[in-house]
Amino acid sequence: MKHNILLLGMGFWGRRWLELILKTDRCQLAGAAGSPAEMEEICSTYGIDPAKTFTDFKEAIARTDAEIAVVVLPGVLHFEADKLALEKGMNLITEKPLAMDMEEAKGLLQLKAMYPDRKFMTSQNYRWRPYNQAMKKAIDEGMIGKVESILLEFRQQEDLQGYRAGLQRPLLQDVSIHHFDLIRFFTGADCKEVYCRTWRPSWSLYSGEPSAEAILEMDNGVRVVYNGSWAARGKETSWDGNFTITGDKGCLTLDADGKVMFYEHKKAESVVLDTGSQQGTELPLPEMNYTEMEYGFHMFMDCIEQNREPETTLEDNVRSFAMVMASIQSAESKAAVDCTSIL
Repeated sequence: MKHNILLLGMGFWGRRWLELILKTDRCQLAGAAGSPAEMEEICSTYGIDPAKTFTDFKEAIARTDAEIAVVVLPGVLHFEADKLALEKGMNLITEKPLAMDMEEAKGLLQLKAMYPDRKFMTSQNYRWRPYNQAMKKAIDEGMIGKVESILLEFRQQEDLQGYRAGLQRPLLQDVSIHHFDLIRFFTGADCKEVYCRTWRPSWSLYSGEPSAEAILEMDNGVRVVYNGSWAARGKETSWDGNFTITGDKGCLTLDADGKVMFYEHKKAESVVLDTGSQQGTELPLPEMNYTEMEYGFHMFMDCIEQNREPETTLEDNVRSFAMVMASIQSAESKAAVDCTSIL
């Protein structure tokens, strides 16, 4: 039996979800919602039955019998869409942002608690990339020993599409959730405290502040230095960022090309001046049948079939979201923020 899917939202990521749903033989599209122009276009391009399309997401939820709702609407509509879908009996996959603020996020937790049998997963695609899986495996197997510090640098030039141009802190509000979620993924810990400051480079195309520096302390003692800019000039990182994760036995690095390197700690007998002679070991990447959002989609259907919880549940992802909200609060107050106090 195939899973019936209701897709809410037909922007850039909504279109990618549509293509994934249509190519996956484990499911079928039960309905889709978007603007009139978007609905007309997908019917023409993909041969979708117009009877399955809606221009009002609330009507789509009310009139569609679906097992899974995929919410890719603008963030301001997520809470209402999630609420209506849960009340209709649907399981949920929601794209970022999880919510507009912590009050909404807590409201989602309270709402979900009323429907304990429903599955609710936030799509966090960066976890499900081969190089990030390789990093996690090496950490879990003790390759670098006890992790104590992380250095994370992110550099990308501006992306002014859609709502981004008007954001006050574009990096924190739109991209950092991925980086903070990876930090939690790699460390297996939640954030205890964050101190963050943001600013606008003089050349930035954003009117807001797209650059940020943050110092984060995780609840297992790992310290993180985060340096990011969404108005970078010159050399760029990948969207994951460049990681250096250090333990007592050495460090792991991830670069812009998705290469994972292990550098074993060796006691220097003398002062080392020729740092270019350092030789690391490149780690093999795992073979994955699915990656990114496709991995998450299949995992979610597996969880429904096997009655188990997905990896990035609402309850888990709200802890990554709290790191974003605490960073914004810190930047506004110019003081350290206890991340646990806002959960």
